[in-house]
Amino acid sequence: MIYLEQTLNITPASPDIRDEYIKIAQELLVPTCKDLGARLVAAWNGYYEWAFQTIQIIEFDDMQALKNFRINASQDKRWGEYMAQLEVFAPERRTRLLEPTGAVPPEILHKAIEDSQKNPLKAYSMAILNVNPGRMPIFLEGVASGYKTIPIIACWRPIAGNPNEVIDLWKGDILWKTENMAYRPFTQASQWVRDLRDNAIKERIVAIYTLPYSPLK
Repeated sequence: MIYLEQTLNITPASPDIRDEYIKIAQELLVPTCKDLGARLVAAWNGYYEWAFQTIQIIEFDDMQALKNFRINASQDKRWGEYMAQLEVFAPERRTRLLEPTGAVPPEILHKAIEDSQKNPLKAYSMAILNVNPGRMPIFLEGVASGYKTIPIIACWRPIAGNPNEVIDLWKGDILWKTENMAYRPFTQASQWVRDLRDNAIKERIVAIYTLPYSPLK
């Protein structure tokens, strides 16, 4: 699988402008992706860089499927209309390609999408980690053994850019309680965090909130 991540800075960063963009996505992005063989798997907004920043994740079977999509999209009228609207709603945006690390099978994400259609969670968490050089195999081994007992539903890394970056997608807002982030002295219960730092020296956890047109609810 290959994933196209689109990061949109909705401008102006206001709920009414976001809602107008959601209508455009529902009318143009969702049906066009379906018609052109791309799978929109998630769309959310959050505040980890800017207010009302929107991220969309589109899934492809492989690089050839992505190539075919880009060729067909360049000739599709509705996609052209959608791109024109992006210039209006998100003149500042970026894209990058992600690939599964292999630690969490793509089927786990697909099952989470299916489950969320019946019982929407509405909130998820992204853990962005900078894995220590030479420790990637050990880190991924830990994720592979852990996703069966903890709610990680995807584990990606950028195809280009920082070779040590890993993005884990978790069910729910894992930091939702204020006391979870408040200062507490180190105890043995926190030893797992110290062990994690041996493999990933930096980590950032951000809450994300699904949008109405997102298949991952």
